[in-house]
Amino acid sequence: MYLKPVYDHRFFAFLSQLAVATASQKKMFGCIASLLRFRVFQIPLVIIERLLAFILVLPIPLYANIIYVFIKSVNGYFGYYVRALYYSLKARKWSGNIIIDEDVVFENIGNYAFSEFVMIDKKVIIGADTMKIGRGCHIAMGTIISKGGEFIMEDFAAISYGCILIAASDSPDGGHRTSGPMIPNEQRNVTLGKIVLKKDSWVTSNVVLLPNTTIGEGAIVPPNSVISKNVKEWKIRLIDIRKEYVDRERVKFSDPRYD
Repeated sequence: MYLKPVYDHRFFAFLSQLAVATASQKKMFGCIASLLRFRVFQIPLVIIERLLAFILVLPIPLYANIIYVFIKSVNGYFGYYVRALYYSLKARKWSGNIIIDEDVVFENIGNYAFSEFVMIDKKVIIGADTMKIGRGCHIAMGTIISKGGEFIMEDFAAISYGCILIAASDSPDGGHRTSGPMIPNEQRNVTLGKIVLKKDSWVTSNVVLLPNTTIGEGAIVPPNSVISKNVKEWKIRLIDIRKEYVDRERVKFSDPRYD
């Protein structure tokens, strides 16, 4: 069971140094970070949070449905907080300091593992059978990770707006139908695959990734492209048919410590 504050002192220290924070916000975040360093504040907070989380996830008919609609739709900092409480018990692994925005759908949350300092924007739908997200990752608004298959996102990888990741798909091989779930199972040939985004990779806007593709470490996928094969590490994949790749400069910074 998760037994830490859903947002600890490191999270508020991180917020206090953001350029978009106002002077008053920076001061407030800094004060909260200072308080949460002490166990005398941490322990009662953890007890209260675990109790609230337990109440939120009670499997009571109708109540559970109402709570889920509320959890998904409430906005602002309060929305981030209640979603963190809720999913900290629902997820297979929850490492804390995670921001889940409004109208995010997790279809198999019990099979999903989240490392810390992850942000998932509004209207993201994740239907993979299993998922693992590393530290410092970001999934932007409107991304769809289709039903089925496995999705892995390593540390500091990012997905931009409106991408579609397809880890499982109907196949016409062997004369099977491809019209989807409203036909008998024996008439379908569903291929379950895997999509991997390696460390520091970036999938830019409106990209489609097909099953069994790996985006190499530090690789960048261009906007409006369809990717059906692996992308080499520290390369920028091009759409221009005259040249497939150009080099990307390697990240010059050490990994963030979030101390």
